[in-house]
Amino acid sequence: MREPTVPYVVYGFGSTHDALVGERTLLEADVTTVTIPTPKGIGGLCGISLRVPWLEGADADVALLRAGCRWTARIEMLDF
Repeated sequence: MREPTVPYVVYGFGSTHDALVGERTLLEADVTTVTIPTPKGIGGLCGISLRVPWLEGADADVALLRAGCRWTARIEMLDF
């Protein structure tokens, strides 16, 4: 079994529109983000989530909150 390598934060949104606004907000704030399919563990949200390096999670939180873009779920995960 491999050891976990990289921690990251995943933001889930209630709608595709919210996810796209979140992506634009993070890109404008120079936060590294990758659009990913929503992990099953987050629950029944829209199918788009945003993945951010763990070290940039606090910056992402601030950028999203300042823009009024609220996520429905936020989880911290390890990349295997």
